[in-house]
Amino acid sequence: MHLFEAILEANQRAADPHQVKLDLEAQGDALPVAALTCIDVRLNHLLPDALGIPEEHFIWLRNAGNVLTGPLSSTMRSLALACALKGAREIAIIGHSDCQVGKTTMLKLTDAMRALGLDRQKLPENLNEYFGLFASERQNVIRGADLVRGSPLIGPNVPVHGLMLDVQTGKLEWLVNGYQTLGRASVSFAEALKQTATDTLKQTATEAVDLLTARMSDFKLGEMKFPEFKIGDRTLDPNKWLSQVEVVRPTEGAQKPTSTPTPVQTRQQSPSELERLFDRALKYKVIGSDQKVYGPINGMKILEWIAEGRINWQTPAQAAGASEWKPLALWIRAAEQLGIPLPPPIRFLGKSGKDRSRGGK
Repeated sequence: MHLFEAILEANQRAADPHQVKLDLEAQGDALPVAALTCIDVRLNHLLPDALGIPEEHFIWLRNAGNVLTGPLSSTMRSLALACALKGAREIAIIGHSDCQVGKTTMLKLTDAMRALGLDRQKLPENLNEYFGLFASERQNVIRGADLVRGSPLIGPNVPVHGLMLDVQTGKLEWLVNGYQTLGRASVSFAEALKQTATDTLKQTATEAVDLLTARMSDFKLGEMKFPEFKIGDRTLDPNKWLSQVEVVRPTEGAQKPTSTPTPVQTRQQSPSELERLFDRALKYKVIGSDQKVYGPINGMKILEWIAEGRINWQTPAQAAGASEWKPLALWIRAAEQLGIPLPPPIRFLGKSGKDRSRGGK
């Protein structure tokens, strides 16, 4: 009987997760074991007892959510050294029930970061990818085991298992049987390095687009005229669309405001104020950086996309039941009540160059 076959059998048979008995003499050739788990403190008194492995035979690696990000990641390096230097014979990726990392959304994470005094603008653009958040604990384990098995840093004869631990009962569930994937060819180091470089370039490109979007948000939308287009058209050519954008300059002799803005009118809202005032129940459509229309989606999803850096408060949006498009920040119900000055509406030009917006002549 293989080591983890014996572990699962003993774990299921034990009434107390702290009393799992394993025949070490029969399984000595398969020890020690290198395991990657979450940092959840509830695991402190469950592992390695739930496996029945003494501490001296248990090489314990931990990170938030037992996440692996790539075949050459720092965690993969530690697993490789656990095998090469510490003599680990088998590897186990162990997830657990009720994982807080899996339950965390980008909105919750950014709120928690802000509570710690961390400015969102100074954090990585794609927080979801950077922190490795996931929606399914089981899928996270299966993906992790697959990454380890395919890594050029892990020997082909080292079994790589995937398990789930119930933190309430201490019972184990075997998701990936590492004995069935033994000898599977891994990618070469050069291929893994190429894939890592590709992923890095994709991330860099994403951050560059987000940075460009943030800088473009500094332009005054009220001074720009946009070409006419169909709202439901998802096949717009962004290059053609952008080439028709014109900057509208104030005409000479135009009347200028004579009143002095009040402190309420000149103050700028922080992201937390905008989020607080934003109608989360209303549905919206937004125009992405690819000039495609997305939605309708509710306000909660809008706030998640903002937290992930996919859109911002200057992203053109249309609220349910409305016909006009304007920046997300201007859809806040309380904007006029607070006396926040609103920029002129976006004007749409037809092919003839005439103003086709509502009220245009």
